[in-house]
Amino acid sequence: MMFNRLFGTVLILFSISAMSPWTASSSSSAEQNFTFQKKSFSVDQSKLAHVFGEIKNISNKPITDIIVQASFYDSHHTLLNKFKRSTDVRTLNPGEITPFEILYYDFKTVDLIRSYTLSATGKDTAVKPKALHIESYNSRIDILGFYYVNGIVSNKGSGPATDTLVIATMYDKNGNVISIGRAMSEPVNITSHSEAAFGIAITDKLQTFKVKNFSLSADSDQYGFLG
Repeated sequence: MMFNRLFGTVLILFSISAMSPWTASSSSSAEQNFTFQKKSFSVDQSKLAHVFGEIKNISNKPITDIIVQASFYDSHHTLLNKFKRSTDVRTLNPGEITPFEILYYDFKTVDLIRSYTLSATGKDTAVKPKALHIESYNSRIDILGFYYVNGIVSNKGSGPATDTLVIATMYDKNGNVISIGRAMSEPVNITSHSEAAFGIAITDKLQTFKVKNFSLSADSDQYGFLG
């Protein structure tokens, strides 16, 4: 069966103060299939701007091939640039959430950003079964400011889990997403009722010392995150 209905919506406008952290006011479209939450903005040591957050499927259908786009504006609301990126979780069943990150690569205009809008598109698909489970993990931050999360992910499904990705979503004291770490499992393809190791390193030292909490999830071609 083919599923090809396209979803799209612009959801949130953010206004940025030049002298303070980004603050946001939001407006909603008439038909919402996604909501954005727990958003943050930062510029790293390489002058790359990052927009972090979570996107939730609030429709009544599973959605796949989800792409988040950010359009950035200066103080006169003149468009500076647009950048987009696929979400880390490939398919969202109704009510499910995935973190997202947008990178702003225009070094010449990064200091001019004062606001941005977020939009997302995706396609109808079949429900994705949940079979990936985090069996155990440990975390530490070293003296250089690198944040490490290591653990074991298992496949509870009846078939193999291929291209298995483990995602660490890092939150600050206000509960906003401030960094995302990703790593493929080792081995990357996990046979039925088997386990694999993973190791995630987050190296943005401007953000790692702000981390107060984090969550883990996993995704593969066949299966979503069980818990």
